[in-house]
Amino acid sequence: MSVQVLSPSLPHAERPSWLSSLPRTSSSRSINTTSATKIDISSSPSCITTFTVRVHKDEPQITQGAQAARNTWLDIVPSAKDKQLRSHSAGPHGNFFAITWPYGKMERVKLATEIIETLWMYDDIAEDIPQNKAAEVHAKLSDSLEADKVPEHSSRKILIMGLFHGFAERLVRMDEEGAARVIDSLKSYLQNYDSKKGAFPDIDQYAEFRIVNVGFWIMESFMQWTLGICLTEKEQEMCHEFCLYAGRAMGLTNDLYSWNVERNDPADRQWNAVPVIKKQYDLTEENAVVYLKGLIVQHEQKTRQLGAEVRKQCAGSRKMAKYVDAMGMMLGGNCLWSSNCPRYNDEAGNE
Repeated sequence: MSVQVLSPSLPHAERPSWLSSLPRTSSSRSINTTSATKIDISSSPSCITTFTVRVHKDEPQITQGAQAARNTWLDIVPSAKDKQLRSHSAGPHGNFFAITWPYGKMERVKLATEIIETLWMYDDIAEDIPQNKAAEVHAKLSDSLEADKVPEHSSRKILIMGLFHGFAERLVRMDEEGAARVIDSLKSYLQNYDSKKGAFPDIDQYAEFRIVNVGFWIMESFMQWTLGICLTEKEQEMCHEFCLYAGRAMGLTNDLYSWNVERNDPADRQWNAVPVIKKQYDLTEENAVVYLKGLIVQHEQKTRQLGAEVRKQCAGSRKMAKYVDAMGMMLGGNCLWSSNCPRYNDEAGNE
């Protein structure tokens, strides 16, 4: 599988180690790095990631998954036709999911794109629901992911539940073993998304909350699923600390770039690190943003360090090398996309 490569001018910005060790047999012919095109991330001045970024060679097909989600959503929520839907996974360097899962199997990445694009559009509706009712709505949607709970009525709410039930069935048909963890992560996200009430006393507690709230475990489980790998319980436990740092990096990166549009959100829905840092350290907004950038770099560096330790413990495991490398590319892609996407940036500010 060939990819387009977007990489910073850094020594580590080379193709993943697990690709270098692949034997030249028919089983590895689907991975072809010779046609990859490198792009210097320094051309994107607002992007601060230190990780390699790659774009899936089948990005146009993956984008079709996002378009399918939007078309279905307009059928279920006709009122959305009266206003322009927010930009979601689109970006100047390609679709978000084509950048964060560049080595995933195309059909799987396309389906994952359709699912999360739908989840983002659902989130737009959820933002208008009073917080005391939002948790109940999320819980019902989570229940729809159960195989034995098939919605029967035709209200908009039931149609949305039916849509997610259908997603769960499609995931299982494509890969039953790997689908279980993906479905569990989706359910956990919905159950916990609006469960937190009140302000956070410090950035450490906020960052822990943000791991789940930003959807990191959904992204991580889909990362495995799209690659066609499934970590054992022991392997997952070994990677736990590695994942926590990666999750914090992802959540804080999202906050850095989404602050452009979130600074005017209602206080009870303002899930962003900037106001937490401002209050904790009595900083101006500008200095809080600088502090946040430092936290992101720190967590990326720690993620890299822990990834190296995981690789050392699992020397010779191509699966674990693939997992560690994929995590770095997911974080790098998240940062590059967030720094340029229409969702968080005015079109005039895009490159």
